[in-house]
Amino acid sequence: MSIRLERYCRGMMILIMVCFFSTTVFAAAPTTIKIGLESVYKDTASIYLAGDRYLNIGYFENGYFEEQGRLNTAGITIEKTGGDYYFTGDVYRSFEEAEERANLYGNGAVPAYIEPSTYCVYTPNYQGGLLTAPSSASRIGVYNERRELILVSDNNYVPLSFQGAAGGDGFPLTQIGNTRKYRGAVSIVNGPTGGLTAVNELRIEEYLYGVVPAEVAPTWPMEALKAQAVAARSIASVQYNRYINKGYNVVDTTASQVYKGFSIEHPNTNLAVDATSGEMIKYNNQVAEALYFSTSGGATEDAKYVWGNEVSYLKAVQDTYETEPAQGPWVRNITLNELNNCLINKGINIGNLEGVEIAERTPSGRVQIMILIGTRSSYTVSNEEVRTFFSGTNEGSLKSRLFSFSGFLGTPAVGQAGSGLISVMSGEDMLQKDMSTLKVLSAEGIIRAPNDVTMQSAKDKTEFRADTGRSTVQNTSLQSESVFGDLTIYGQGFGHGVGMSQSGAKGMAKAGYRYDEILKHYYSGITVER
Repeated sequence: MSIRLERYCRGMMILIMVCFFSTTVFAAAPTTIKIGLESVYKDTASIYLAGDRYLNIGYFENGYFEEQGRLNTAGITIEKTGGDYYFTGDVYRSFEEAEERANLYGNGAVPAYIEPSTYCVYTPNYQGGLLTAPSSASRIGVYNERRELILVSDNNYVPLSFQGAAGGDGFPLTQIGNTRKYRGAVSIVNGPTGGLTAVNELRIEEYLYGVVPAEVAPTWPMEALKAQAVAARSIASVQYNRYINKGYNVVDTTASQVYKGFSIEHPNTNLAVDATSGEMIKYNNQVAEALYFSTSGGATEDAKYVWGNEVSYLKAVQDTYETEPAQGPWVRNITLNELNNCLINKGINIGNLEGVEIAERTPSGRVQIMILIGTRSSYTVSNEEVRTFFSGTNEGSLKSRLFSFSGFLGTPAVGQAGSGLISVMSGEDMLQKDMSTLKVLSAEGIIRAPNDVTMQSAKDKTEFRADTGRSTVQNTSLQSESVFGDLTIYGQGFGHGVGMSQSGAKGMAKAGYRYDEILKHYYSGITVER
């Protein structure tokens, strides 16, 4: 075997080995992350990338882009390329060498990427070379703005990366599609049905620059932004290998966290990320999956009532600081015909649907069990399926499970047995007061509050007991409800309700709480540390 052929075959063997040993296990939180940009290009036929002046090629390693060549074009289109190619017999350590040799061959010869620091020349015409894998399923072609094939990549396990040249912002940015720009580097991997998906690889702290302003408004108080940054960093660490079988760590949608890259960055949120650099939420010395959501409607939810699993730090808490909710009370009108379509989509036949019953609620007031009543039988949904069951209706899933058929619910009460404390709102702040020291103004003057205090609002009646410190909401709307016919749903909150309410975090920050105090309110028994 010739030396040239041996080097080529050795390179191909490395590709095979990478296939079997592609999963990396980190002893500590990683410093870089790969994001599948599924909201931009997911399993698609063609991907467009651009730089300010030109694009560099190379690979991302240890937090840095290792440049290995330059494409003298400002924009490229990446697509699958078919047909047979012949390996000419030479292996090169740089793209420029391979490009120069391909130009000498002419007649459709093109430089090809095999692995980092290994390039060769492919030609569509036999010239005494070795036939490559015919019409390789992983082979992609890179086309310049004149639709000329300028590079072939034959590696889906260590994919070639692209990076725009540094421009007016002072650091490299790569445009993907028509509008969005990203830090770091961009690579292309094969999707599950033969298409292509764009992947952004960069440092985790820079990733958070594009997450925090996509999740909350940059104009919010700094302590709320810091709380969001720490929660997002913790989520990224826990979910790091969730999509590793696709060639990346997380996605840029709510399936992980919303990420929009450099295009959405803001000085305030960048400052919040920098001020909390490396900090994460931990429970029993392990990084916590610090789930969060938009708006609670008055109380968060226990994880076991959403996904069925007990999680010690994801417990229901009162959310009294949600004074400026991102999502106000909402109303949905849903017809029986829409609900029938939901049942049909699930393959459920209960005869003609007649009505819906709320059979059980969680302690925080969210619907736990809902029964759809038909002429032949009934169908029961529970936990988070109560919300997602409505995905087949005209407006999709409900915003939350905190809803009623008879009117808006009062603020849910989440008591703590044995605390003996009650929350009292003053003109300046909310205070925790011991029931035994609480005094009230009556017709006879200021007197010590009795052991059992009942408070009546427009919607419900709440009893506070000094011996337990527990509050109990007595509201007929919290009992079973049945509606026969079309539905009007009165709801509060937005999201699954578990973990940190972003609206509540904003309210706590405006009330003067630090970011670590905000996090410790929403996540039970946690610490915030690097």
